[in-house]
Amino acid sequence: CPYYSGVEVKGVKVKPSPDWLKNRLQSIGLKSINNVVDISNFVMHELGQPLHIFDLHKIEGNTVVVGKGKNEKFVALDDTEVNINTNDLVISNANNVMCIAGVFGGKHSGVQENTVDVFVESAYFNPIDVRVSSKRHNFKTDSSYRFERGVNPQMVQKALLRCVELLFLEADAQAASEIIKAGQLP
Repeated sequence: CPYYSGVEVKGVKVKPSPDWLKNRLQSIGLKSINNVVDISNFVMHELGQPLHIFDLHKIEGNTVVVGKGKNEKFVALDDTEVNINTNDLVISNANNVMCIAGVFGGKHSGVQENTVDVFVESAYFNPIDVRVSSKRHNFKTDSSYRFERGVNPQMVQKALLRCVELLFLEADAQAASEIIKAGQLP
């Protein structure tokens, strides 16, 4: 992962998306989930940069680590259980894998109806690592499709800021941290 960034956003209200957002997503064949998840999907399609939003309070140890997996189980957002191995690039907290980087978010760290604070991730992942994990686990997602082909590194920060802007407008967010950055953009 040459570059990883994120921002904490506090006081979001998870609710149904406004009509304009639902309509935009439905027009490209996506189902509305809730305003927070829909915002990340909208920004990905608007700017071409996949994002992931974690429930901040499910990040054990207040630590986000990008690295290779260990031999462990992982439950994806769609309830699929897979075995992570040392070839998978993952995002972990102090104790558990939270998602397969660039491929699929995890069930236990995702946004739920009672989520109040979030961590928004925007990164530039190595396309080969994403492709390897996507194929191994047979996950074909909008995110993996884009990362496998190489996203525009110059959109990483722009998409992160756009997502935060929409969280303030459509999820009634109250505050945001400074952007946390690691690595260098290619």
